[in-house]
Amino acid sequence: MPKRLKRALLYAGYLLLVTLPLLEIGVRIWGYSEHHIHDPIYTSFESSEDIPYIHKPNLLQARSRGLAVINTDSLGLRSKTSGTVYGVKQAQEYRIAIVGDSVTFGEGIPDTEETFTEVLEQILNQQQNILTVKVFNFGVSAYSVKEMSAMLQHRMLAIQPDLVVMAIIPPDLDLDRTPIIDSAGYLVGQNVAMLLDSPVGEVLRGVRLLYVLRDIGSRWSSPPQYIDPLLSHGEIPDSYRYIQQFRETADQYGLPSLIILLPRMEENAWGPLIDRLTQDTIRHLDLSYLSKEFTMKEYMASRFDRHPSPPVHRRIGEAVAVYVEHQPEFPQ
Repeated sequence: MPKRLKRALLYAGYLLLVTLPLLEIGVRIWGYSEHHIHDPIYTSFESSEDIPYIHKPNLLQARSRGLAVINTDSLGLRSKTSGTVYGVKQAQEYRIAIVGDSVTFGEGIPDTEETFTEVLEQILNQQQNILTVKVFNFGVSAYSVKEMSAMLQHRMLAIQPDLVVMAIIPPDLDLDRTPIIDSAGYLVGQNVAMLLDSPVGEVLRGVRLLYVLRDIGSRWSSPPQYIDPLLSHGEIPDSYRYIQQFRETADQYGLPSLIILLPRMEENAWGPLIDRLTQDTIRHLDLSYLSKEFTMKEYMASRFDRHPSPPVHRRIGEAVAVYVEHQPEFPQ
């Protein structure tokens, strides 16, 4: 190897060794990567191959995605109290089971009481004293409509719900959005699963700079789609069948069902989906209008997190409560 080339390589290596730690320090001060960091809060679900992971039950003050510290109940659902156990439904109890993705789960919402599922429960209990309303949050980050539909059949029915709800955003119609988990319980993409599920995985997860590089790389290779590309072109994706399947399963068990279209900041985010739901007589609640009440800064959970903020969750909970109160199956 020529001496000049050898010196150049050594100099480049020296710059790299000096620059990378400085960049890592800068990213940590910046705070960009923090909403990606989470504890191993997931576990596999053996009862159905259509549900790749759920939350571990009985978590206590665990760090989830979106800067939230959470508890989970005995079912692995986000809960105010860790380890809560639910018995057989009582005569004066009304149970609502809501499945969704990270929005329903409350990613970016540090206080569980500020998630829209909890707001909904609070309002319905305050508005009447005939019965006790319990809302079960089956939301899990990165679920698509496929996993949501499977959750009704394999998990939600077990709590004896009186109303079952699927709460969605347009990306949920992308069946490729759901990752896998490693042996510890971390979410990993298919392309990096083997690397992270190894002795070096724990070290790599702690490097904040890698999250920045990953996001830059993914946006360079494929710009982020905040609405389903088929919806934006006026088409209904094939994954719509899982919404139909959700309604059919609910009908099979004699349960009222509801599809909630959560608010988005993008214009016409739902494309032709609303008309299709109406055509198929699938009961739905379009909350798109709520986005007009917020600026982008007010809508976002944090400066780096596009998930809805606590005020947006509050408005979602209020709107769903009004809807539920006026349904014939809800005791008056």
